[in-house]
Amino acid sequence: MNGLNLINIALLYFQMNMGTSKDAKLVLAEGMDVMNSLVAATKDKKITNAEKKALAKELRQFSKAAIDMLDNINLPD
Repeated sequence: MNGLNLINIALLYFQMNMGTSKDAKLVLAEGMDVMNSLVAATKDKKITNAEKKALAKELRQFSKAAIDMLDNINLPD
């Protein structure tokens, strides 16, 4: 990944965090954890059982945060 792509990702992450709710920030943080776990697991082009379990745990945490965020949305009548 080149430097410009990294800067664009950082700016996008910053913009997404501005003015968002606590639930949305948690979903973004969990999503970043999933991506970091995936990158770490695939760095050597092999996924071990421990890496698979760690990735599954991160995905469960992301899923729970996303579901909680959606459950907390109040729709007008």
